[in-house]
Amino acid sequence: MPEESILCTQCNKDLVMKFIELKDLVFCSNHCLDKYITAVGQKKFYREYGDVFVPGEGKGWVPKYANDYIMMCARCPKKLSEACHENTEVSAAYHDILGDAEGYRWCCHARFCLSAALSDGTVPMDAALKVQRYAENKARERNVRGVTTVIMSQSFADLVKNFEYKTLLEKLPEKQELDMSHFGACLLCDEAFGRQCESQVEREFQLLDKAKSLVEKRMWCGHTVNVIADVLIDRESGEELAKKIITVADQVAEEKGHPGVITRDLFIALGRML
Repeated sequence: MPEESILCTQCNKDLVMKFIELKDLVFCSNHCLDKYITAVGQKKFYREYGDVFVPGEGKGWVPKYANDYIMMCARCPKKLSEACHENTEVSAAYHDILGDAEGYRWCCHARFCLSAALSDGTVPMDAALKVQRYAENKARERNVRGVTTVIMSQSFADLVKNFEYKTLLEKLPEKQELDMSHFGACLLCDEAFGRQCESQVEREFQLLDKAKSLVEKRMWCGHTVNVIADVLIDRESGEELAKKIITVADQVAEEKGHPGVITRDLFIALGRML
């Protein structure tokens, strides 16, 4: 084998160019990265490679707080982590359909969350498209290069109005293997858009302690608590609204038989509240 050859850690493909590089690992695609993470186990992988997202430690620019997001998965209680992982493919069912409908750039994490809102069949597509258009207009008005997770969460918060929980008959869509990596997406994002996202996330983390106090001791995925922080940004009645959202999300998680609130539960709840 020529000395300059570089092989994908997962599929052994000879890479013409390194697509994703994490310390001693290289991957040809998001698909191979996620397969590798699944094979070694999420917690073990995050413990060994999560620090590639520490700004200044890895190669190239890394967004501030990217490591905090990654390590949420490493610290997640096993029962909640398993529920989240089991729900990934059904959450991604509408990822491509929503992508085709976009009129502006979207962060792939934000698109995944919007897809998750549709993933049990109780939230109509029209509702998701309404959020999509609203979020895109909000991003344009703020001169942001695309819809970030913060803008997407704030858009849901602006639009929700129905806080009465009802058990609805679900109609599950066909699962879809997601052609993105939750772990690697921030490394692949272009720096100009990433820095705009970073400035929004910085405000999110400033309100994280308040969001945690509202969730209290409930078992919530760390990422979902950050969404509650997004609801609080520049919103006079933010705490009151956040409490209403938390109540419905807890009820949806119970409906699904989950040990706590995962991303899918929260966004289904937000979708039903539209």
